[in-house]
Amino acid sequence: MFVDLDEIKQGLSTEKLETYRQVLECKSDSEVIAVYMAMQGIMSHFFTVVQLLEVTLRNSIHKAVTAQFKDDEWYKRVPISEESRKQVSFAEQQCIEEIGAKYYTSGDLVSRLPFGFWVHMLHKDYNNPRDKEHNIWQFQLHKCFPNAKRQNVSLNTIFQKMGTLNRFRNRLFHHEPAWKSRQTKNRSDAISYLNSMYGEHMEAIELLSSSKRELISLLGFDAKFTDECDIKNLDRFELLLNPEKEEEKAQEN
Repeated sequence: MFVDLDEIKQGLSTEKLETYRQVLECKSDSEVIAVYMAMQGIMSHFFTVVQLLEVTLRNSIHKAVTAQFKDDEWYKRVPISEESRKQVSFAEQQCIEEIGAKYYTSGDLVSRLPFGFWVHMLHKDYNNPRDKEHNIWQFQLHKCFPNAKRQNVSLNTIFQKMGTLNRFRNRLFHHEPAWKSRQTKNRSDAISYLNSMYGEHMEAIELLSSSKRELISLLGFDAKFTDECDIKNLDRFELLLNPEKEEEKAQEN
């Protein structure tokens, strides 16, 4: 079967492919396309766990803040930063346009607030006993993150961890090379980084819910990710697009 690599390249970002070519040591068009597709396959495994983390974090924080202030519309007065207030206003406008001013619920608005909003709700500004109007985590931290105390994880650590995962999530959803970190210099580094980021997501989900963490494992998501996030899969994709290379390898053996 003939694969027109030039046609495939035309539909992809030249800049992104160049990143694959340089960082992941791709010498030919067939190699860069093969590695690109292999990495896309690996990163596709993150979408389910990222979504699960985002929804769980959102609902857990909403429940905690509602309980703290006895108000399920707390987002109208609690957010401190200007950016958070803008995000609430934008979500409110979306609700008005999509559902109607008289019909949307707090749940509708909360579901439209971005992951970054929820990450910022973990900032130390919301853990100040002298600011009763915004003090949440002095009382709600271990209700929202039931496993944090057992693991001796502080609010600041959770905030930093979720911030890292939010940046990864944005790169993933914007179709940027999410496998690339500052330390990524080759394929082995890229695979190691993705394995570490998957572990980070699992740790974050575990802080929120042991049951959800167990669900991921029980349904085979861990096993599928581990099986695919392997440098051998990059080699396998290369051989599929470049059969001559497989023949050369066979002759060497």
